[in-house]
Amino acid sequence: MSEKTPNSNSNTALNKTESLFEYIKEDFFPRHGTKVIIILFIVVTAVFALIRQLGANAEKEAAMAEELGRGLEYMYIGKGDSALMAFESAIQSGTLNGLPLAKAALLAGNLHLQTENLDSAEIMYKLVIANAPKVELISSAAEHGLAVVAMERQNYPEAISRLNEFVNKYGKRTGNLSKRYAKTEPTDKISTVPDALWKLTLCYLETGDKEKAKQTAEKLLAIYGDSQKAADASKLLATLVEK
Repeated sequence: MSEKTPNSNSNTALNKTESLFEYIKEDFFPRHGTKVIIILFIVVTAVFALIRQLGANAEKEAAMAEELGRGLEYMYIGKGDSALMAFESAIQSGTLNGLPLAKAALLAGNLHLQTENLDSAEIMYKLVIANAPKVELISSAAEHGLAVVAMERQNYPEAISRLNEFVNKYGKRTGNLSKRYAKTEPTDKISTVPDALWKLTLCYLETGDKEKAKQTAEKLLAIYGDSQKAADASKLLATLVEK
C-alpha cells in the first residue's frame, strides 16, 4: 500500500488552490462578477452609512446631555430661575427628544409648580407623559404632578380621580406582614404611592367625605405603616375619631 509523502500532499493542495483561482478567473467571475461587485458596493455603503449614523447619534446624545447638564448645574447652586430658562430653552430648541426631552420637561414642570405657575406645569407634565410613557420612574412623577396641579386649583374631583388611578397603577404592596417578612409580598417600583394616598386622604377631607378620608388613611397605615406619611395618617385618624 503506497503512502502519500508530505510533498505530494502539498502539491495536491497547491493544485486545488490553483484550480479554484482558475475557476474564479475563467468561469465564475465572467458570469457573476458584476453581481459580486454590486453586492460588495451595497455592503460597503451600508457599513459606512452605519458608521456615520452611529457618529451622528453619539454627537446628538452628547449635545442633549450638555443641554440637560446646564440646567442641572443651575439647580445645584440654587438658581431655579436660570435652571428653568435652561430647560425650556433646551425644549424649545428641538435638540431634545424622547427620554432626554421628558427629563427636561419634568424638571421644568416641577420648577413651575414651585412658583405656582400651574398652567405651565401642566403643559410640561403632559409633555413628559407623551415622550416617556413606558418609563415609569419618569411618567409616574408627571402623573403625580398633574394630581398636585389639580389640588392646587382646588379641583378636588379631578385630583381624586388622578390619585386613585396613580395608587391603583403603582401600588403593589398588600400590607400582609407575614409575606413581607418572608419577602414574598409584591413591592412598589414607585416610592411615592404613600404620598399619593396621603394627598388622596386630604382631597376627600376637602370634599367633606370624612368616611373615605378615614378609609384611605387606614389603608395608608395598614400597607405603608413604615412610610413617613404614616405618622400624618395616624394623627388624622385620631382627630377624626375624637370628632
